[in-house]
Amino acid sequence: MMAADTRTVPHMTADDSPSFPDGPFYRRAIGVALIAVLLLVLWRISLVLILTFGGVLVAVVLRSLSYPLQRILRIPARLALLIATLGLVCVAFGFFDMFGTQAAHQIDALIRRIPEAREAVNSWLSGIAIGRQMLAHIPDVGEAAVKMIEALPLAGGILGGIGEAILVFAVGIYFAADPQTYVEGTLRLFPPRRRHRIRVILESVGSALTNWFVGMCLDMVMLAIMIFFGMWAIGMPLPFALAVLSGVAVFVPYIGPVIALIPGMLLALSVSPSMALSAGLVYLIALTIEGNISQPLLQRWAVSVPPVVNLLAILAFSPLFGIWGAVLATPLSVALSVVIRLAYIEDVLKDGKHNEIIE
Repeated sequence: MMAADTRTVPHMTADDSPSFPDGPFYRRAIGVALIAVLLLVLWRISLVLILTFGGVLVAVVLRSLSYPLQRILRIPARLALLIATLGLVCVAFGFFDMFGTQAAHQIDALIRRIPEAREAVNSWLSGIAIGRQMLAHIPDVGEAAVKMIEALPLAGGILGGIGEAILVFAVGIYFAADPQTYVEGTLRLFPPRRRHRIRVILESVGSALTNWFVGMCLDMVMLAIMIFFGMWAIGMPLPFALAVLSGVAVFVPYIGPVIALIPGMLLALSVSPSMALSAGLVYLIALTIEGNISQPLLQRWAVSVPPVVNLLAILAFSPLFGIWGAVLATPLSVALSVVIRLAYIEDVLKDGKHNEIIE
């Protein structure tokens, strides 16, 4: 008889089974892919997002104007909002009716005189050794500056296009007319236990934006007044146009005043080198007072953001949102600073001390 085959078949253990990628890996990969898709979608609708924020800013301004009317006149909130909106529109039309024509004529005259001013500058620089060296190394700067300045009245119509500005104002009216609906809709995105805290954060953002806007408007008016009287005192042509440009430009910190300074200096050089020196002193004194006295005091009274944060906000938001990103960079940084302070520093890090981003 043949002996039975006593060989045993080896059993496969769990360690010997074929290895496949585990579930957590797939979940992490899907999570990363979803985040990438979300970021792509947000980037594609970036204009919608920034215009929505502009509408929120308009709503904050309109509500801040309507609250006093509602309390003083004891009228419904929507009626107070209607009066505030119509009043704001009437003030804007009245301002442009009184000063718009004058400003338009002066700005148009300023643009027409830019080529003449450029030729005068080139002629003046050609008469001195260092000027000839500058012209030899940067021959196209004058032409580039002229094109940039001539484009200013179109860029913005400024500041983003008339259609987009009207859309922002319309969205702001809708937000201001029924803010509770939009606030409650936002709160529903969060767990019920967090909704009270989110409401506090939203209210803090609205208060900070209101204070910032009031301080910014006062700052713009003060700079425009200083530029106007300074240019008028030295006999500079078109002082009102230069004042308007400077006042509007300070809405975009750092970059705006530099851009507004270029046409004024070109115009002054077209008159004489001594006029250019006087205009430069006016700009230097006005911008020094604005940057070191009026702006810090007004913004500290309202809401203060470190200067480097403003500058980095402009550099970050301009590529993301275009011209509207540059225009709204400062209020965006104000809103984000409040959110970071309340939602991250205080809630996550549990740091309730007064070493805040915003004072």
